[in-house]
Amino acid sequence: MDLTNTQVTWRNYKKLGYERLTHGTYGPPPGLEGKTEWDARQSRFRARTKAVMSVYREREIALYGPTALQVLSVELPAALQDWTRCHVIVPRGTSRPNRRDVVAHNATANLEIWGTRDGLPLLHPVDHWLQLRGTDDELIEVADGLVRRKRPLIGMDDFHRRLGELAGATGVQKGRQLMRFVMAGTDSLYETRTRLVLVRAGLPTPAVNYPVPCRSGFTYHVDMGYVREKVAVEYDGAVHVSDTRQQAIDAERRRDLQDEGWIVINVTGKQLASPVQLVRSVEAALIMRRAAFE
Repeated sequence: MDLTNTQVTWRNYKKLGYERLTHGTYGPPPGLEGKTEWDARQSRFRARTKAVMSVYREREIALYGPTALQVLSVELPAALQDWTRCHVIVPRGTSRPNRRDVVAHNATANLEIWGTRDGLPLLHPVDHWLQLRGTDDELIEVADGLVRRKRPLIGMDDFHRRLGELAGATGVQKGRQLMRFVMAGTDSLYETRTRLVLVRAGLPTPAVNYPVPCRSGFTYHVDMGYVREKVAVEYDGAVHVSDTRQQAIDAERRRDLQDEGWIVINVTGKQLASPVQLVRSVEAALIMRRAAFE
């Protein structure tokens, strides 16, 4: 993609089959065929972000906070997402980019480039996590996203190591306090949200994605599991409700788990918004199973 082609202007870019990626910068639209809605949004966002950063390629600059984490495909709570602007960070004492679709932040120390994604410069993921401004639970949800079960960006040891290296920096003390709630091995933001609801209500912390071998020959990873009591809490997203094939798979999964003696409690996003009954159900299941051990 040649984003510096001076032959492409605001007058002719549509005729040439280009699209406006950012103010004064044009390029071919990203290929979206066969992509999910999420992947298509990611492709559009990365194309626009690359266009913005191409304007500053001669400067010391890196992506910042929500923009960096979205480029890294980290799932963010809705309140922390920003798909319309590009957040960047520049060294202290240098001039800040002045564009209407760019939000510039001043660094308090030298920029330590951790790596790149699609040629875009990034700091360490923990640095970008600390740059977010959200509630404690939102920050825990994002932190879980850095240490996912599948394709984690970093491991827990690296997470703690980086916090140690940043000792004294803004947000580090709070970050360390939140780490006692962070768990590696989750699959989604909503699994984390469900776990936090249970823990905030005073229930024990469940294991995440606990493997349960079944006599059917399948091994299932329950979203959250109280292993001794064999109580599983499973988050059902929108796809579970609208996809009949997925419903059949879920029913077979639930039956297999029940055959192994597990109580399976399903939860939806609507129930998370008012979780009193969910907490009650999990608590009752734990009490019943513990009573059976006596």
